[in-house]
Amino acid sequence: MNQIGFDKRFSLLAQEAHLAKNTLLSGFDLLLKANFFQDKDGYFYSAFFHISIGVERILKLAVVTHYMLANNYQTPTIKQLKKDFGHDIRTLYGECQKLMSQYRRNPSTLTERTKSDDALIDFFTDYGVGSRYFNLNEVCEAKMERGPLSKWLDISIAVYEEYTPHQVRQRSALNLMYKMDREGRPNQFTMDINEEGHPMTVFDCLHRQYVIEKSAPLIIWRIIENLQPIHFLLEGMANRAADYETANNISSMVIPHYEDFFYFLLADKVTIKRRKKWLDIFNS
Repeated sequence: MNQIGFDKRFSLLAQEAHLAKNTLLSGFDLLLKANFFQDKDGYFYSAFFHISIGVERILKLAVVTHYMLANNYQTPTIKQLKKDFGHDIRTLYGECQKLMSQYRRNPSTLTERTKSDDALIDFFTDYGVGSRYFNLNEVCEAKMERGPLSKWLDISIAVYEEYTPHQVRQRSALNLMYKMDREGRPNQFTMDINEEGHPMTVFDCLHRQYVIEKSAPLIIWRIIENLQPIHFLLEGMANRAADYETANNISSMVIPHYEDFFYFLLADKVTIKRRKKWLDIFNS
């Protein structure tokens, strides 16, 4: 929707920011609902789809805005965007990192990415580029590759173990066993098979569900931590744009105040771990 006093490009960039914001928030909500052995596998795929789109779009906002600021508000062509980046989140993220020193006051304060952070970026890159078609591709032309859910399980376990103290993990596993004893549930084999092809016990299934449940907020925290610098990058670009428009007597605003869209990326770890809903809160 266009508005009086605003350039058409402003409306288009603002709508793109809305899209990036809502897909990220929806993805977080879906990720918190997803789990195994509960007929909730579909939530994983929906979460992957939304988050990969949201991350790609917020990174492309930064890339396009930088191009405009560096070229007197000329825009890149669609062919340029496809040729240079496509849907490659890994490349887009690297490009945005290069821009930090131009728009951020203290780019040296950026936190170092961990191994699990890199695994998340790689996962959503692969999903956005081609893994979203894995199931049908594997049916039609079996290559015996590991699917998105299997790779996501690895990431979930790694994040859970990295950010959950050993004693807490051990106590949680024991409490799960005690709960099974109280409920009179025998730890027998189930119909489910793990990634190595071995039958899973009841405890194996329940513990996997527990790890997925506890790792989801931690993964959302890591996604936000890695996107928080992009929030500040876009804020710096918006400030630079305001100065440019004033200096060049541009009366119709072109670049939106991106910080108005992505302020949820400022959430801290404690708040993120506690939050059960995202879209309803930050889209109200």
